[in-house]
Amino acid sequence: MTESSRSVETLGRSRGLPCVLPGDQANMSIRSLYFSWRASACLAFASVPVLASSACEVGAVAASTTTSAQAPLVEWNRRNAEHLLNRAAFGATDAEVDVAVARGLAASIEALFPADAKVPRPEILGLRDLPLDLERPETRLRNVEGRREGLSRLQPDLISPLNMWGDWWIERMRQSEDPLRERMTIFWHGHFVSSVKEVGNAHEMIEQLAFLRDNALGDFETLLRGVGRTPAMLAYLNNDENVKEHPNENWARELFELFSLGDGNYTEDDIKQAARAFTGWTDKEGRFLFDRIVHDFGAKQVLGRAGALDGDMVVDLALEQEACARFMAAKLLHHFEGAPASIERVEEYAAFLRANDLHIGAFLRRLFADPAFYRDEVVGRRVAPPIEWLVGNARRLDLSAPGQMVLNMGDVLGQRLFWPPSVKGWEPDMAWITTATMMYRSNMAGIMLGLVSVQGLIRDAEFDERSMGDEPMMAAAKKSRSNGLNQLAYIQDTGWKPELSLAARAKAALAVGDARLAAWLCGELLAIEVPLDSGVRGSVAAFLARERREAGIEMETQLLAHPEGEAIVRRAAHFVLSLPESQLN
Repeated sequence: MTESSRSVETLGRSRGLPCVLPGDQANMSIRSLYFSWRASACLAFASVPVLASSACEVGAVAASTTTSAQAPLVEWNRRNAEHLLNRAAFGATDAEVDVAVARGLAASIEALFPADAKVPRPEILGLRDLPLDLERPETRLRNVEGRREGLSRLQPDLISPLNMWGDWWIERMRQSEDPLRERMTIFWHGHFVSSVKEVGNAHEMIEQLAFLRDNALGDFETLLRGVGRTPAMLAYLNNDENVKEHPNENWARELFELFSLGDGNYTEDDIKQAARAFTGWTDKEGRFLFDRIVHDFGAKQVLGRAGALDGDMVVDLALEQEACARFMAAKLLHHFEGAPASIERVEEYAAFLRANDLHIGAFLRRLFADPAFYRDEVVGRRVAPPIEWLVGNARRLDLSAPGQMVLNMGDVLGQRLFWPPSVKGWEPDMAWITTATMMYRSNMAGIMLGLVSVQGLIRDAEFDERSMGDEPMMAAAKKSRSNGLNQLAYIQDTGWKPELSLAARAKAALAVGDARLAAWLCGELLAIEVPLDSGVRGSVAAFLARERREAGIEMETQLLAHPEGEAIVRRAAHFVLSLPESQLN
């Protein structure tokens, strides 16, 4: 037993979790063998440094913090190129890493900020009942009544446009035409939260996402000022019901606490006074409307400023606070680096944001050229959120997965686009990883590879709430996961199968023999470079050897040409994508 295997076994037993090592039980089921033996290790893996590879160094670029003569340099090599593409895009194939290395850091960063993509948006919003997107009063009344009574009556009209938009959006991520914009759209979707469950209108949700996408890399002022005017946000936080006789504080509270300043940088009285300033912000026929009749024109005092303040003035005051730049710098650094930044690093980037009018694109250009962004404590230490993980897997497998498959897999794994769990959005980092979600991630990888039947998962007692052990799920999470599995079963039942040729790809790469094939699979499918002494490649090679012998293939060199070769390589790929290392980028 290797030292890494021994440590995994010890960790699993110390937590009271099942832990099966690769060579222990050769005849175990796919699910038990692939999914359990290292699952518990992921709970601690992110705290273990990942060794860096420094191969293929071709140049260095100075960070933009100081003059070129004084600035520290980023060593531009495969390790750092893949890190940039993991964090700013949706991962990269080996060929894409090679292109980035040859291109250089400065050009690779600029490539993340292309001109507007030429791919048109899907024509799914269209006209409603009348020109200019207006609705007849009777139609509007029916929709309002339906939302009050619940979503069931609106399901066809609600879900179909979201599915069409979601298919288009996932394909944009997979094609990687403008990956940083798509990633930042997901980020803003989890920051300026609205959920279709409360909004009850697919058109308004899509319009808000389109607004966030259009401005994802622009200035924060446009985002903060504009999102409060979107009908989806007005409905989600009830500001469409905010009138001077009964001020509603929801939007004002979240504007300060979650969207711009952070807790502790405002008072309860600031919220009450700001709510008065936003009275009259509502919508009519799906468009923002300032209703003067219900607006409170009286004197107010917010964040130390007094006067007849209105909503725009309150947004101005929030943007002027030093806490705003600090709050956003801390959140962006945490998102891209995978851990809370030091106070000094937050202050440095907050000062940069203030000096650059809170421009998000400028912030990211600086971050991606910062040598500290490539330090060992950052590289390979971030738990990939479900959508990133799924899209990255599809790209590395060269798999044209249907958008609905990725969306519903995200739902199963806890990241349901269009339906954030609360106004706080999705929790980051290790919140994505438990022993249960490790099992689900492995099963989703198995579905992508054509190895796992969704109907079998639905029937499996592992998915019954009575067998969840010490990890009980909320009722809403159980329902969401069941919905996602049912949709995935439908996709499989209609005949979808992955079009993959992993054996042919491995043969073309000269990955012949258990050890070479294991190294190739790890290099192709993992977002991080695993240390040679970690035991990971050895475990994959041992798995390949066992599968090969069970199929009656004695010679390593015969595997890729054997009729069972593709199935064995896929099972080995499943094994790799089930490792704790696969969850990190």
